[in-house]
Amino acid sequence: MTGASDQSWIDAEARRLAPLLEGQSAVVISGPDAVTAAALALALAHLHGATRRVAIADLVGDVAPLRDAVADTDNDDHHGISDSFLYGVSLNRIARPIDAAGNVFLMPSGTEAVALEAVYRNDRWRRLAAGFGQVGALLLVVAVRDVPGFDALCQFVGAYLPLGETHPPSIPDVKTLWMAPPPPPAATVRKTERAREVAAVDRSQRQSRLFATLAAVAALVLAGLAVWPRVSERFFPPDVLTTADIDSVADSSAGSLERAAGSVVVETPLAPPAAAGDSAATAPLASERAPARIRSGPLVVENAADSAQAAAFAVYFVAANTLEEAQPPAEVDALSGVAISPVRIGAGGARWFRVTVGAGTDSAQALALLQRLRDAEQIGAASGSIIRVPFAFRLEEGLTPNDAPAAIARWMRRGVRAYALRQTSGVVTLYTGAFQNPAQATLLADSLYGAGIAPTLVYRTGRTF
Repeated sequence: MTGASDQSWIDAEARRLAPLLEGQSAVVISGPDAVTAAALALALAHLHGATRRVAIADLVGDVAPLRDAVADTDNDDHHGISDSFLYGVSLNRIARPIDAAGNVFLMPSGTEAVALEAVYRNDRWRRLAAGFGQVGALLLVVAVRDVPGFDALCQFVGAYLPLGETHPPSIPDVKTLWMAPPPPPAATVRKTERAREVAAVDRSQRQSRLFATLAAVAALVLAGLAVWPRVSERFFPPDVLTTADIDSVADSSAGSLERAAGSVVVETPLAPPAAAGDSAATAPLASERAPARIRSGPLVVENAADSAQAAAFAVYFVAANTLEEAQPPAEVDALSGVAISPVRIGAGGARWFRVTVGAGTDSAQALALLQRLRDAEQIGAASGSIIRVPFAFRLEEGLTPNDAPAAIARWMRRGVRAYALRQTSGVVTLYTGAFQNPAQATLLADSLYGAGIAPTLVYRTGRTF
């Protein structure tokens, strides 16, 4: 349940956004917070319910505001959207009135999961939206942005009201009903300004303490340097090294550097573990070694303009908590677009290695690949799923298809597992990793930087070949 202050904000925001729905007959509502999106949809429905009939469709699944809205109704029937779209239960049966006048209805999610591509990408939404338009009613569809088929759902419905967006998103053939977020309340601005003042004072004090500490350390260092010659002569008499000794030290140092470079590469969680006696095949060439770096600042997507054509869809093959366990069988490893991505999963943020296969702009391609894997018994009949992973690190671009295998092998020697996608121009781009959002890519970014590779985060484009 929302608190009184939260509900006051919801009501005020609904009044601000309500004019955007005038003249609309069907709208998809979505935002980063499903609870807020559902609460706003309810408030908007009650506002417009004063002048016309309004129905809310829950495509999130048992979200609290919508669940609470029907908790007091005398209806033991738990059927909803999932039962209607998957099993043919009548919409008239699942719609429940949630206001005294009988103008506002809620179609709950139902007895099964509803945030599914089979539901979102169903042409029935087009007919529903047209039906509401014919009778002058309003359909509000509360949905989840990251579910495959979301864009198709918006295209069927015709209009999209994004929440929490600082810039209006664009979906082809969809009317975006967007209004800039309101400025923060004056009280919040004053609190922020006060916090900045306190932070500035605190920073000044920290700097003063730091300078004092540095001055003390510098004095100690100078004093140490002054007495060091006498100490070194007394306790560390000079040794005489022969030419053979120097060569021995040089060889030892070179070996240490080789081992250190190899350890950095092995720590990069992308390449498969080397077989015994195969160290030469996976060790980096001398010309390919680079000093380790440290990543600073958030990851920035370089090609934001390519988001609409991203090869986002893949098959979620497996997730394992070690790199060795994540290695796919040879038959799967030979497929195009196989990515092993270190990601944090679960409430504890534990590191897992997620394996995805394929890359396509249409989820139907990923579904076909999933079926082939099931037919080959590489994935169980009830296992596997489609995942949206539009982001990856670009390693090289502008290659010819014939050059791609050698380039992939070259990156493998550096400990980086690369895969190739052919662009519409015919050239090939190499990528590593596959991620749902930029924040998820930070583990691999840190690992690449540690291996002396400055990664470029992009929307991956192209197709497998």
